[in-house]
Parts: sequence; structure tokens; C-alpha cells
Amino acid sequence: MISARPLLLALPLLAFATQADARDRLRIVGSEASLKYTQPVAEQFARHWSQPTPSLEVTGAGVGYQLFCAGVSYQHPDIATAARPMTEAERSVCKDNGVTDITEVEFGRDAIVLVHAGDKSRIDITKGQLFAALASEVPGPEGLVQNASRHWSDIDASLPKTPILVMAPKPNTSAAIAFQENILAEGCKTFPAILELKEAQRERVCRSLRKDGHVVNANKLEEQVISWLEENTDAYAAINFTTFRHFEGRTALNAIEGVAPSDATIRDGRYPLTTGLYIYLKDQHVKGVPNLQQFLYELTSERALGPDGYLADRDLVSLDDIGRNRARDEALKFGI
Repeated sequence: MISARPLLLALPLLAFATQADARDRLRIVGSEASLKYTQPVAEQFARHWSQPTPSLEVTGAGVGYQLFCAGVSYQHPDIATAARPMTEAERSVCKDNGVTDITEVEFGRDAIVLVHAGDKSRIDITKGQLFAALASEVPGPEGLVQNASRHWSDIDASLPKTPILVMAPKPNTSAAIAFQENILAEGCKTFPAILELKEAQRERVCRSLRKDGHVVNANKLEEQVISWLEENTDAYAAINFTTFRHFEGRTALNAIEGVAPSDATIRDGRYPLTTGLYIYLKDQHVKGVPNLQQFLYELTSERALGPDGYLADRDLVSLDDIGRNRARDEALKFGI
């Protein structure tokens, strides 16, 4: 049985005991990184639309999608949200369980950023260089070898001669998946010898972090991650851009592929490690849960998503005009 960790917010978390309860109150599941933005929308939705405040359950992205895709009825969630898109495999599970009509809305942006303690930029690094520094195995003269690089300068002479020490995102989170997909999987594509491997071996090599002390998994609270950086002044941590904003005075950003992360470069996707914030609505629940489309109207409203909206006040990187209009088009397709 899958249990959802309660969201530590001032919102009621209800277990639907009957179909009547389910019809009365929306059920939303997903990752904490995304639900922190869904929560103020739920509050405003209840206020502006005179509806019961939706139930929010922190399940993580993967489990949230599993619950969402488990079937069509009031015992299953109406909405799933995460800081990554649903995969084709997850969509296939949805389809197998009769969840055939899904609306995807990207409602904001975030990014994985490489930060260090202090206020001065330190490196400008490529995805390929990051892979070469962090991967468990790398190409050698006669095939794959265990990663023996100790300093950044071992990767490239243009990088600092300081020890490689990086805190990766907490495992099994949206940030960890984005880290694997946007850094490791993309970085390994720059090595022809890896691309020539058989698919199963290539997948393993492209997603395996070294375990010799140069990469640390962040099983820590955000404040503890920043304190760790301050204690290890040559170290870096991969965190969300929205997390960085809370510690901007204590940490500094590093450029990736020559592009520094900022609201502007994340909004338009120029920053290479940009990620989206997504919400998935079960179309087949719209008629049975009348307030479902109203929730989508609130989420995509200008007062929520606009540059001066209440989600921007919560550090959301807002979409550009085209992106916000695209999100509203998805909400309006159900009619009024």
C-alpha cells in the first residue's frame, strides 16, 4: 500500500471515504517541489470560486503519477503535478488503466543550478565536463574505466585545480531525475565511445554516479546543504534555482555551457538545465467533478501566473506571454 507523506501546509488533507466526498473536493498528488506552488492556487481557488479547498498529498513525482494513472473513478486522484513531465512509460500505464484523456499544462519554470558558497562565480562548465567529473565510468584508451579524476583540472586544463566534490540532489526526487537526465544522460552523449555501447550498458553508464567520495547525495535539509557548502569551500551543490533564491546571499551561481542561470535565461530556455513545472488533469473526471475545470482556470489566470502574480511572489519563474497563453488555451478547451 502506498502512503502519502502529509504536506506540511495549512491545508486539510482528507481521505475520500465515499464518492460524494470525492465529488466535493479535488484530490491532487505530486512532488513537494511542485505542490508548493499548487498550494497557494488551492487557497485562492477556494476563496475566489467558493469551493472546498483541494486535498494535497506529497507523494513524490513517480508515485504521484502511479496514483494518477491507476484508473478513472473517484477513488483515484484528479490531478498530478511534478517538476518534470510524465514519461512515455508512465503515459502507457495510464492508457492501460483506462486513463486515456489527459491534459498537460506547463505552468512555470525552474532549473538545476550548480552553486558554491560565496558571492563570486567560479567556473563555466559544460555538460560533458560535468559527466566526466561525476560519472562512475568514463571512456579510456581501451574502453570504459573507473573514473580516476581527482581535480576539475584533470577534466580540462581550463577548469580550477581544486578537488572534485559535488552534492547531488536527494535521490528519488524530481531534482534528482532532472540531474540525471539533463546532466548525466546529456553529458554522456558527447562521448562517441559511450554512444557505441549497447543500449542497456549505455543507459547504465550514462546514469551511474561515482561512489568514491567525490559525489555526495543530498539526504539533507536545504539549510544543511548550504551549511555543508560553507564548510567545504571548494565544493558545489546541484539544487533548484528556486531554492537558490532563498540562499542568494550565501551562495553563488555557475554558468553551464556559457549561460548563467537567471529568470530571463530560464524563462526562455537558454539556460541548458532548465526544467518545467507541470500539472496533469484527468479529462474523464471533468464532468463528474464540476469544479475541476475551475481549478485549472484559477491556475492559469494572470493573477496566478503573471509576472506580478501571486506565484511569482513565491519565487516561481513565470512563463513568457506565449507560454501563459498556451496554458490558458488548455484550460479553456473544456468550455465555460
